[in-house]
Amino acid sequence: MTLNQTFSHVLRQRALAHPHRDAVRDGELVVTYKQLDRASDALARRIAAAGAKPGDRVILMADNSAIHLAAAVAVWRTGAVLTTLYASSGPSEIAYALSHSEAVVAVVDARANDLVRSVPEAPPTVTISNDDFAATDVPVTWERWDSPEADPSDLALICYTSGSTAAPKAVMHSHTGLLAAAEAYAEVWHLGPEDRTVVCLPMAWAFGLVTTSMATLTAAGQIIVLQRTKPDLIIEALNRFGGTFLAGVTTMFVKLTERLEEIGNVDMPGLRLCISGGEPRNENVFARWTQATGCPVHDVYAASECFPAVTYDPYVDPIPVQGSSGKVASGASMRVVDENGRDVAPGTVGQALWKGPALFLGYWKDPEQTAKALTPDGWYRTGDLVKVNESGYVFVEGRLSDIIIRGGSNVSPSEVEAVLASHPSVRSAAVVGLPDELYGELVAAALILREGHTLDPEGLRTHCTAHLAGYKVPGLFVALDALPINSRTGKVDRRQLKQDLQKKGVPA
Repeated sequence: MTLNQTFSHVLRQRALAHPHRDAVRDGELVVTYKQLDRASDALARRIAAAGAKPGDRVILMADNSAIHLAAAVAVWRTGAVLTTLYASSGPSEIAYALSHSEAVVAVVDARANDLVRSVPEAPPTVTISNDDFAATDVPVTWERWDSPEADPSDLALICYTSGSTAAPKAVMHSHTGLLAAAEAYAEVWHLGPEDRTVVCLPMAWAFGLVTTSMATLTAAGQIIVLQRTKPDLIIEALNRFGGTFLAGVTTMFVKLTERLEEIGNVDMPGLRLCISGGEPRNENVFARWTQATGCPVHDVYAASECFPAVTYDPYVDPIPVQGSSGKVASGASMRVVDENGRDVAPGTVGQALWKGPALFLGYWKDPEQTAKALTPDGWYRTGDLVKVNESGYVFVEGRLSDIIIRGGSNVSPSEVEAVLASHPSVRSAAVVGLPDELYGELVAAALILREGHTLDPEGLRTHCTAHLAGYKVPGLFVALDALPINSRTGKVDRRQLKQDLQKKGVPA
C-alpha cells in the first residue's frame, strides 16, 4: 500500500510519469493522464471559488463521464469531502442529501443542475461537462492548483446508499481507506497499464468509483466509461475499444448474455477478467456467458461499509468455484458468528463480520446506526449469512433481513433462486416471503421465463423438490415480464417485488 498519500497524490504521480498515456475513454473522447490531472486542478479552482473550504461537504451529482472522475479528484484537491449522489435521484432525495450533508457547493452536469437548483435553499452549483477538458490543452492559461494538504486519515467520502430504507445511510470513508481499497483490488485482480476497464456501474457507488475506476487508475490503466449498463454499449466497449476488464451485477450479465445469444458471437479480443458482485451468482447464465466469450465470471463480495472483503485472484483460481464468492482478500479479515457472537465451525452458516482496507468511519450524523453496525471491538456486522468450507471458499447464503421464516425454519432466497435458475425454462428468478396465516411466510418465486416457455408450476415444483428440503420449495410461482430493478445499482429490488406481488393479490 502507498503510505501517507491520497488518491489525488497518486493520480498526480501517474500524470508526471506517464503524461501522454490514455487514462479515460468516453465515447470518441480520449483523455490522457496529463489532461485528467489538469482538469482536476482547473475544477478544484472553480469549486473553491464557489465557496468550498477544507472539511466542507461538496455534492457531486452527474451521470458517468470522463469529467465525473476529474470532478471527484477536484473536490479532494480543495480539501473538501466528496459527497456522492446518484444521477437518478429525485427532488426529495436531493433535498435530503443537501440538507443532511450541509453541502456548501454542488458539482453537477447540465441535467442535474436544473434538479438541484429547483430545491429551496440549494447551494451554489458548479456545472461540469466533457468540454472542460479542452481548456487544459492551452499552455498560456494553465496554472497548477496548489491544493491544501489533506491528512490521509481525514474524511474523504460520504456515499449515500441506494435508499432501500426510508432515509439512505451516509457511509463515511477516509482517504487512507479509499486508496488502500483501490490498490488492494488492483493487486488481487492483477490490473496494470495494459488494462482497459469498462466502467458502466454508477460512479456514485463505491463499486463504480473506487473498486473499478480508482483501482484501474492506480495501476496506470485506462477506463472506458459508459453512462448506462446497456448491453449494446458494453458489447461495443469490449469489441471496438478492446475492453479487458468488465465488472457488474448479476442482472447485467443476464441481459448481456441474452443479447449475445441474439446477435451471435462478437469478437472480444482483450477480455480477460469479468467480475460480478452485489447479487447472488447465477451459475447457469455465467456458464452461457463463458461459452460465448471464453471468459468466466469471477465474484466480488463486499459492502459500501467495508471493502475489499471477499473475491478471487484469477491467476490462483482461473475457474471460479461453483456458488462461491471466492476467498477473503489480502488485507481483509472475516469472522463467521452465531446469534450470540460466537465463532462457528467451518461449513456452518453464520453472520459475516468484516474488517478490511476500507472499513468505514461510521454513518454521517448517525451515531446510533453506527453503533449497531459495528461490534464493540470494531468488526462490521454485514447482516449477511455465509459459510466457509475447509478450503477457505466463502458461500453467501443470503441476508438476515431477506431470510424467509416458514413454520419456524429459515429459508435463504438465494439458495432457492440458484435452484430455479438451473431449470431450462427460467431466465431469472427472485424469491421473497409473503404473509401466510398458517406458516407465517409463504415462499414465493417470481420468474422471468425464457422465450418459448410457459409457466409450469408442477414441473418447477418437482425440480425444486429434487434439490431442496420440502419447506424451502416455493408454494407459489408467478411469471412476470420483468423483475423490479433498482435503477441505480441494477440489482433486483426485493422490497418492491414483494409490494408488487401483494398488490396483484398474490396473496394479500
